[in-house]
Amino acid sequence: YEIFVAKRYLFSKQRVGFISFITYLAVTGVVLGVAALIIILSVANGFSGEVKSRLIGMNAHVTINHESSLILENYRKAMEQLENFPGLVGATPVIETKVIITALHDNQGITGIVLWGIEPESFQRVSDLPQYLKYDSDQVLELGSLPEEKYPGIILGEQLSRNLRVGPGDEVILITVENVKRDDLVGGFNPKLEVFVVTNTFESGMYFYDDAYALIAFDDAQRILGLGKGVTDIHVRVRDIDQATQLKEVIDAQLGGYPYRVKDWTELFPQLFQWIELEKWAIFIALNLIIIVAAFNILSILSFSILMKTPEIGILKAMGAPNKGIRRIFLYQGLFIGVAGTALGCCIGTTVCLLQQHFDL
Repeated sequence: YEIFVAKRYLFSKQRVGFISFITYLAVTGVVLGVAALIIILSVANGFSGEVKSRLIGMNAHVTINHESSLILENYRKAMEQLENFPGLVGATPVIETKVIITALHDNQGITGIVLWGIEPESFQRVSDLPQYLKYDSDQVLELGSLPEEKYPGIILGEQLSRNLRVGPGDEVILITVENVKRDDLVGGFNPKLEVFVVTNTFESGMYFYDDAYALIAFDDAQRILGLGKGVTDIHVRVRDIDQATQLKEVIDAQLGGYPYRVKDWTELFPQLFQWIELEKWAIFIALNLIIIVAAFNILSILSFSILMKTPEIGILKAMGAPNKGIRRIFLYQGLFIGVAGTALGCCIGTTVCLLQQHFDL
């Protein structure tokens, strides 16, 4: 009888169905709170995922370099140890340095950049950069010696190419002071100048990369930097980016520690991702306050319902209804409002998220 009476109280058919009206208001409050919680947390998670995908997808999930020296001489041995390693997608050697760049036929723009020397074949398995190439739908990294070109190829960030006023087919000069001895600084010195032809640009949407990164062939980087057969880093990509920290420790143990230093993506931009996580928690707490308000609405409705139904409660007790049975009537009322509101809120929130995902609203 508790469920029967609770249902009558929830859906009053009397002319003055005030209890039913405030019941609908309570359900609506829970619906809106739950739907807002799902939608806004989904947006926050999507933003975090997009930032993580762009920042980390362009770079390495795990980076291996030398503990104390600039150059890894036996990098091929380290890469052989990583072959068929569980959880790894691929590994590629990278030479990273900073150089000065300027256009060959226009001396208006000159700037410092981060230069990567890469092996195009293995690099494409590790980085998302080929997906952002602007002038090549086949995602081919045209680097090194090129047919019908006098100079080797280079790929620039889109913003960097605009600052230099160059595009595909234009020539740029790389200026480096690597391996210049201190004694050569006395009385002046001549930096190394290397000419490259722009073959493509990439636009990742992350200004950090688009404005300050350029790619050349692995062999060209070794030649102009005088590294011999060495590299500066090994970039590793893992299947699950959230497992990178655990895999970093396993890789470190596999390589045997010194002279290798292993870092994961959380060490590249720690403050940024800490801020994003903090923002998500702040949003979560703020939206839960909406749920708490809806819960207090339910409590107030039940209290008001008890006051209005005091005569009916007296009749039930006179007929022999125990206190537990009467308590269950109002507990079922609150349970229905909470469950129905939560279910409808989940349906609405999930539907909006699916529509956003499918139609890019």
